[in-house]
Formats: sequence, structure tokens, C-alpha cells
Amino acid sequence: MKKILLAISALSAALFSTAANADISVGGSMKAVYVDAEGNADAHIGGAISFSMSTTTDGGVTISAGGSISNDNDATGNNTAATGLTALTFGFANGSITVANDVAVPNGTGLVGELVAHADSNRVTHTNDVAINVDDGSGISGTTTLGDMTISATHFYDGTAGTKGHTDSVSDGTISGSGISITMPLGDMSLTASSAETDENGVNYASTGAALTMTMGGGSLGVGFESTSNDTTGAATEGEAYSVTYSTTMGTAAVAIGYTGFDAGTTASGGTSSKTDVTLSQSLGGGASVFAEMSSLTGAGAAAPTNTTSETVIAIGTSVSF
Repeated sequence: MKKILLAISALSAALFSTAANADISVGGSMKAVYVDAEGNADAHIGGAISFSMSTTTDGGVTISAGGSISNDNDATGNNTAATGLTALTFGFANGSITVANDVAVPNGTGLVGELVAHADSNRVTHTNDVAINVDDGSGISGTTTLGDMTISATHFYDGTAGTKGHTDSVSDGTISGSGISITMPLGDMSLTASSAETDENGVNYASTGAALTMTMGGGSLGVGFESTSNDTTGAATEGEAYSVTYSTTMGTAAVAIGYTGFDAGTTASGGTSSKTDVTLSQSLGGGASVFAEMSSLTGAGAAAPTNTTSETVIAIGTSVSF
């Protein structure tokens, strides 16, 4: 992404005769996408102008934040909004700490085969998607390195079901959660493992996942496992998922295929299902590219198709970074 760098120190000196060691970078992106769920077609048009800000203290601590003006580009309609400016990150020599209105515990680490961003619109409802209910809230996260391992930890003290903007209630938040993720090399491979637990008014949820990636046949192979549990009897999202993905290039095009099998809940609430995703992207130069996606969801955990939803969805579009 091309960026316009603005020297805040020069502006501060001109206006206030005080130097500031800070920068703002500005970038933008747009997408135009056609999505078809076997006859029920949508257009996704949107993008964002993003701002990132940073400064460095005399002690060498980097402090950064960001925000954006956006129109959601993976759904229909116009929902222009100003977002961000809800997190402050402090960078140190061996890691960083973020205090934010919205941080997430690791969840879905093993679902490596879920690849699409647009080809899930108007797809049939997935009743046994292996997941915990609320995985984010107002809180704090940190990342550090230990030898060749990267360790990340998150705690949110105030989560709200179905809400991304939280109330920052430190002392009486009704939903809280904690999690940890570790990434390490294993020879020519890389392993990421995570574990998270949340508490929703006394109802406890847990998520454990792992993903292993390796070079294979001129491309990259990833395999993953995800497991969830909770206190709700017969919950449709409690169970296991097994996932695999393979990505490579064909000429100058990037191609990836992913498969995930779900075994969660009871037969009445879902049982088993499978999801297959395929993506293709071709760069046109100058920050522009064209892409295509396909996603197919089948099995007992997939709701029956209707005149507005389908098991198989395709998407084609273009993406431009400025």
C-alpha cells in the first residue's frame, strides 16, 4: 500500500514552535465485488481510508494508534463509519502491550481452511460452527519473544454479546475472557497453538486450537485442529473441527484451497458438516488485483437452501490499494 507520510514535527514547529517526534501515515483501499448464491446476487462495493500514528519516547518506547473512515466492503449497503482510535499500543525492544476497547482471545486457530471473505454472503446458516460465543471485549493484550518462540496473551474484562464496541467497565463487566497463543518453528515447519476461556455470567466457554504449516510441492500446506466446550447442554457449537489448506502459484496467480470438517453438537442441533473454500488472485500491478472465491457448505449442520440462500456461493471482484 502506498502511503503518504506527514511529518507532524514540522507542523508542530510551525504552529507552536515545539518539535514532536511523530508521524502519521495515510493509506486507502477499495473493492468492487459481484457475489452470486445460485441466483441471489449482491454487489459489495466499499473501502477505507486508514490513518496510523506513532511516536517514540526519549526512553525508546514506540507508541502507536490508528483509525479509519470506512464503508464495509464484504457486505451489501452503505454503512459508512469512522472506526478505530480505540487502541493504544506500546512497543518495546522484545514485544508490545496494547490497551484497547476491543481485543480478542485466540479462537479459531485451527480453522486454516476457512479462506473466503465475500463468498459466504447469502450462504445457508451453519448451525454447528465450532466456536465460542463471545471472544472479545475491552481489555489488554501483549506479545513478546522467548528464544525463537512468539507468545501472545489477552485478557478482556468487559465483553458484550454481539457487540464490537464495549463499555470499558473494569469492575463490573458481565463477560470476561483470557487466552494465550504460542508460535514456534519446528525445523522447516511452523506451529501455532492457542487456548482460551471465557465467562458469560457464570457460563464458561473454552477453545483450544493448533495449526501446523509447512512447505510442500512448490506451495504451502497447513493442517489444523479446533476444539470447543461450554456449560450449555447440547450446544451446537461444542465439538471438534479438522481443517487443511494448500496454497501455491499458477504462473503469476495465487491459488488456495481449504477444507474443514465439523463434528459438533447433537444430531438435532447440527451433527456433522463440511466446508470447502477456493480462492484465486491475480495482481495487475500498481496495487490493483482481480480475484475469485468459491465456498460450499454441506452436511447436517448446514440449513436447507431457500430462495435467498444457497450451499454454494461464488464471488468475483477487483481490489485496489492506494
